[in-house]
Amino acid sequence: MTDTDATLAATDGADLLWVETPLNPLLDVVDLPALTAGARRLGVPVAVDATVASPMLLRPLEHGATWSVHSATKYIAGHGDLLMGVAVAGGERDAERLVHHRKIRGAVPGALEAFLALRGLRTLPLRMARAQANALELAHRLQQHPDVDRVRYPGLPDDPNHPRMRAHMDGAGAVVSFEVAGGAERADAVCQASRLFAYATSFGGVQSTMERRARWPQERGVPEALIRASIGCEDVEDLWSDLDDALRVSGGALLREAPAAPPR
Repeated sequence: MTDTDATLAATDGADLLWVETPLNPLLDVVDLPALTAGARRLGVPVAVDATVASPMLLRPLEHGATWSVHSATKYIAGHGDLLMGVAVAGGERDAERLVHHRKIRGAVPGALEAFLALRGLRTLPLRMARAQANALELAHRLQQHPDVDRVRYPGLPDDPNHPRMRAHMDGAGAVVSFEVAGGAERADAVCQASRLFAYATSFGGVQSTMERRARWPQERGVPEALIRASIGCEDVEDLWSDLDDALRVSGGALLREAPAAPPR
């Protein structure tokens, strides 16, 4: 979807253009204003999943989207204890369509879920500010690490997605993806060696998590050695010390497990 022209060509005649930005886990940023404007000319509604950014950093309705979608499980709740989704409409008619669907299908959150989402919203600005600052610092340091081949984070000035992020987002967010030297086995070893990052699939919470995303078969096109790290609100020096240790320990573990060279 970073190819705007190709995306709009495929959209002609569609019932809906579904966009995710930034894309999870590669963190590519699409040209959202251009996509929504092009879809409007084609008469196609646009739904945008902006979960990775959170409503603090990207509000798709401001850029012409028909609906904005978020997994409230992630940043909105922020504590890893809620399973809930949010869909917001930009107009009254489109909102009525969502309400009608909810009435027919019964997807109504319970009182506890609503409470947990509201609790998370009250601290979302503070959590995002701290987590994003941590993410930017860690991304800079990972770029200099000898055991990291590539860092994907639109907050880095030399990241190819940086210009689009600056154009229509209020920040780069708190997810950093990086590719470890040594392949999938090394990436798994890094995740397992960490003591502070939880080896978990979800993201967006106060606790930092990470995992090798290509271990899931549905993640097509994701580099085998890519680790997606969700940066939380811990002390950034603690997080860096843990990451650096995990990278060094994982390299040593692989060397110890390698078979000895045959005698010559």
